[in-house]
Amino acid sequence: MSVSVVTRQFQMVYLLLEKGRMTAGELAQRLEVSQRTVLRDVDALSAAGVPVYTTQGTGGGVSLLPGYVLDRAAFTDEEQRQLLLALQSLPGQEGAQALTKLSALFRRGQEDWLQVNLSRWGAGEADNEKFRLLKRAILERQALRFDYASSYGSIRPRRVLPARLVFKGQGWYLQAFDEEREDYRTFRLSRILSPEPAGEVFHRRLEPPDVEFSGDIPPLFRVEAKLRFAPHMAYRVYDEFGQDCVAPQPDGSLLVEAVFPEDQWLYGYLLSFGVGVEVLAPDALRRRLAALGWEIYRAHAPEHDTPCQGCGAMMGSSTTKEVPTMEQYKDMKFCQSCGMPLLPGTELGTEADGSPSPDYCSYCYKGGKFKGEMTMEEMIDFCAPMMAQSNPGMTQDQAKDQMRQFFPMLKRWKK
Repeated sequence: MSVSVVTRQFQMVYLLLEKGRMTAGELAQRLEVSQRTVLRDVDALSAAGVPVYTTQGTGGGVSLLPGYVLDRAAFTDEEQRQLLLALQSLPGQEGAQALTKLSALFRRGQEDWLQVNLSRWGAGEADNEKFRLLKRAILERQALRFDYASSYGSIRPRRVLPARLVFKGQGWYLQAFDEEREDYRTFRLSRILSPEPAGEVFHRRLEPPDVEFSGDIPPLFRVEAKLRFAPHMAYRVYDEFGQDCVAPQPDGSLLVEAVFPEDQWLYGYLLSFGVGVEVLAPDALRRRLAALGWEIYRAHAPEHDTPCQGCGAMMGSSTTKEVPTMEQYKDMKFCQSCGMPLLPGTELGTEADGSPSPDYCSYCYKGGKFKGEMTMEEMIDFCAPMMAQSNPGMTQDQAKDQMRQFFPMLKRWKK
């Protein structure tokens, strides 16, 4: 038996010892499995010598024989070790109490080679409490509300039906059904702010897809990046990328090719390496990172410092130009989703038959469908940094104000 099966069957016995009798439906809900799985576990436990049985009719259900005491012989030595290890990885007092009871039952010392702490450095108990709250909401099927700090720059209230907690890469995520968007979304736990039960129990069956990317950014504007890291960055490169993405070079540098969502998170992430990374491709990402680096320099340099001619020519003046308006572009053709100018040579999206779309760019539209579901305001949040960067003198707030006037006229958002 796998560790998850052993753990689930122990949980069933533990629940029956505590409750006396439970229906198959109640056990299925608590264990998050089907009733058929519950009945299979009853048969497996009975075959292993645990006196568990079912009764039909009113007042029936799954029960243990009166006076039964859990026998450690029901588990092999390997299953005992696996079960104790699984309990040791649970946060909070619930796992610790069960671990103490089982260690005594199995006559095993609490092996102390593994400790799992869900909190970040400096976060104290807050992260563990958040984890416990989310776990409770999932098991008790309670709707949640919280504010979420998305990686494209906004903090918005969300109301979701929580499905499961997932550890992927370097962080924990909550997969949940977002009622406003009528679809599943993946939320990084560290960005979930002030979560609380919404005061409603739900009965909808949740089947979230596998986690394919971090956060809840729709798969728009993804960029295939080629990066060169300095040798002293090896520790972070192997921490944060799969080894098959990393190509060591004779000079000790490391080449990495990976796909990212091109948003504010990506720029901040690359800047966190300082001069330890060089963007080799694409050119647009390289220029954007250089421009941000220059803005950081200008914000921190003493007033008497003079910018180099190269950076000054690249950025232009941010104070002498008048802020552009959409009126200046009235004769241009735009993508009817993201507002990007459809200039000659721009790669267009495709219709269901493979023909070029006359209305949408390739970032937004493929095969007659939008690549990702998002609201108009989310699209504005996503596009504002790029619009501000391409128009020196324009702030992100000014870009958002203009797009809020312009986007309702686009085909995708027109009501």
